[in-house]
Amino acid sequence: MEMNHEELADTLWGGSAAVQCQHKIKSHLKKKFKCVSEGIPKAGNQTGLNDFFTELFITERGSGEVNKEHEVRLIETASRKPAKEETPIKCEDIFKPLPGRDQPIRTIMTTGVAGIGKTILTQKFTLDWVEGKANHDIHFTFLLTFRELNLLKEKEYSLVELLHHFFIETKEAGICRYERFKVLFILDGLDECRLPLDFQNNQTWTDVKEPTSVDVLLTNLIRGDLLPSARIWITTRPAAANQIPAECVDMVTEVRGFTDPQKEEYFRKRFREETLANTIISHVKKSRSLHIMCHIPVFCWITATVLVDILKKSQKEEMPKTVTQMYSYFLWVQSIQGDRKYHGRAETDPYWGPESRKIIVSLGKLAFNQLKKGNLIFYEADLAECHIDIKEASVYSGVFTKIFKEECGLYQDKVFCFVHLSLQEFLAALYVFLSFINDGVNLLSEEPPTSGEDKLLLLYQNGVDKALQSENGQLDLFLRFLLGLSLETNQIVLRGLLGQTGTSSLTNTKTVSYIKEKIDGDLSPERSMNLFHCLNELNDRSLVKEIEQYLTSGRLSRKSLSLLLNCQLWPSSY
Repeated sequence: MEMNHEELADTLWGGSAAVQCQHKIKSHLKKKFKCVSEGIPKAGNQTGLNDFFTELFITERGSGEVNKEHEVRLIETASRKPAKEETPIKCEDIFKPLPGRDQPIRTIMTTGVAGIGKTILTQKFTLDWVEGKANHDIHFTFLLTFRELNLLKEKEYSLVELLHHFFIETKEAGICRYERFKVLFILDGLDECRLPLDFQNNQTWTDVKEPTSVDVLLTNLIRGDLLPSARIWITTRPAAANQIPAECVDMVTEVRGFTDPQKEEYFRKRFREETLANTIISHVKKSRSLHIMCHIPVFCWITATVLVDILKKSQKEEMPKTVTQMYSYFLWVQSIQGDRKYHGRAETDPYWGPESRKIIVSLGKLAFNQLKKGNLIFYEADLAECHIDIKEASVYSGVFTKIFKEECGLYQDKVFCFVHLSLQEFLAALYVFLSFINDGVNLLSEEPPTSGEDKLLLLYQNGVDKALQSENGQLDLFLRFLLGLSLETNQIVLRGLLGQTGTSSLTNTKTVSYIKEKIDGDLSPERSMNLFHCLNELNDRSLVKEIEQYLTSGRLSRKSLSLLLNCQLWPSSY
């Protein structure tokens, strides 16, 4: 039964407390989300959320088995699905039953790969509610992140007290009877949760005023034992979705990111100058690898950052065509800008300063160590293990603030993460490459090389083997980056950071042969597809040429054709 504002006003303590509380919460949230930072939160670089928000493609996903494939594979799969085949769901309609369904929705789970826009989506939903544009029937929207909830792991709260901590307005109003209102809890970032969420063994908890662990509160809230009248919206990366029992979720949606028209809309919103926007859009379309990755909003931001820097320069530089090139340029752009800003380095000096080199190596070590553990968020103790001094890094290296997010939760505890999982994978690959080049250490093998063995070739072979052995392809993109760093074109971009490298063409030729042997072996199409992309990162087109010859002759194996269609790297003439 819906309450209007008059009924709401009459509900509590003489009528005014709840309404005033709602107004204060809306005012608080409007200040928080009206202007946000794109990519990196930093002072003076905030944009109106409504100005740059580009509608994302959201669709219903079956609530069956969770897809645990590496997220780059999911992006590539999504890029091949015509959007018109599925019914898109608008942000403001996330809780509306789809046509032909009458059952009300209590709990929704929205999945999507890292950087696809899940958090921005929840912020946009909240801002639209605050501004009265949508979902007028909701009286209170409480947006909580698992990053903040993690910090309360050892604490005990009642649900009322938990809301008091995050929304002081509820404490001031003295609200306890939340069952009288239409309340929405948005729980953002389940994949970053470090709470047990033990649905099987946690005791049932029904009293909103009785304290218990945050873990017990959350499991009972999601299960519907605690405040069953509330709606719940959970966002997560796909691999973590199974932490919530299927019977607790009424509907699963998936954020696919940008469709092709939405990619163009993003770049045109970002660059009001039509000529510049057209140039960037045209370049992205020419490279299949870049075009696929631009399904991710964060990758669009990285691409825009790099290309606008290159286009601003008077001398013509080669535009990045591969993913490794794009990330190498991105790291270079951010590092040099930081050195010029903080250390007064000359505009003409193209090299890294010692401070930037030091922090990049440290962040690379952190990225590699945490990638092996599957962690995307880190705390101060994790940084200390890699000898990263937070204050020193923040003050002395522009790189730190550029590629790392720092968020303050309750009690000023800090949570850290890379801007995007792919940036963590790039820095991890860079660290492995640097460790070999500078120290002769192969971090991918515990066995010492035999005498006379090509040690660099062995590193690449170990990388290929580990990627093929990794469950669900978690090291797929890491491998692409590692192999891509062997190219001189990328090493030139990173000059001053890598020192003397000089990967021999013979080593690369042998690496290509090793990859082709693996492709010819008994691999799944997905594994073969990633190796095909690895050849592209190595600038090797021989397999494409071989397939072209087969196309011309009319002889083409089923597997080769599958690879060709999946990777979409064939010449347009075919």
